[in-house]
Amino acid sequence: MMMPKQISSLVALLLGSCTGPHSDQNTVVVYVSADERIARQIFDAYTNKTGVVVEWVGDTESTKTTALVQRILREKNNPVADVFWSSEILGTIQLARHDALAPCTAQRFKDWPSEYRDSKYLWFGFSPRARVVAYDPEVTDVSELPLYWWQYDTAVIADPRFGTTFTHVSVMASFPTRRDELFKRMNNATYLGGNSATVQAVVDGVAKYAMTDSDDVYASQARGNSVAMYMPRHHDGVGGGTLLIPNTVAILQGCKHPINAEAFAAFLLSDEVAILLANSDSRNFPLQDSVK
Repeated sequence: MMMPKQISSLVALLLGSCTGPHSDQNTVVVYVSADERIARQIFDAYTNKTGVVVEWVGDTESTKTTALVQRILREKNNPVADVFWSSEILGTIQLARHDALAPCTAQRFKDWPSEYRDSKYLWFGFSPRARVVAYDPEVTDVSELPLYWWQYDTAVIADPRFGTTFTHVSVMASFPTRRDELFKRMNNATYLGGNSATVQAVVDGVAKYAMTDSDDVYASQARGNSVAMYMPRHHDGVGGGTLLIPNTVAILQGCKHPINAEAFAAFLLSDEVAILLANSDSRNFPLQDSVK
């Protein structure tokens, strides 16, 4: 499937749920930073399909992937989780660099497009969301929106130390002059606890713009709020569109349920999950050509 042209470039390749009694071998343990409402749909679909119980640990909106990455590193010599499902990519790359991930060399993983996976098959990207600017269309006409990310110096933004905001800021390092100019102009910017909070600030009239993720705008629209999204560019050249940030999946080195882990990872890369995520409140973009 071809991605929309305006978002096709800059792909970023870059507490627990308690269940009833079950066999330990009929279990897979997943650490997940995807939003709970989305993750639960996928976990339920997998259990209904296979009978395997998914035990999972999530994270907070404010710290998202960062806390789970640190937990995995602390548990590296005796991993609790089998699978890491991240809503972004940099934390997963960090785990690969710390030798915390196991390679997936079955043919179904080798067949995953090389641009969306680690060269050593340690992680796999799927179903990205877009980085967008949220605005209230009843207050701001689309014709007023600046074309480039660097021009949104009055936008509210989530804490750039965490999650997809950290990923976006890191990618902006590819444009150091413009990035530094933007951050200098944003010295007095308001930093909020998460992407959903930035969208709510626009809905409440506290902010004109919010740098956020497409799924948070879709979720707010589903609640009936007056909010829309715009996809600014990073530059005018080829590959200058907005940023796509993929989900990533990886199996932890030395995990206790490697067979179940591999099966669940394969499920996340399936057309079935791509369709579920595309039709969910998150409206992720499928990467597979087989999903229209």
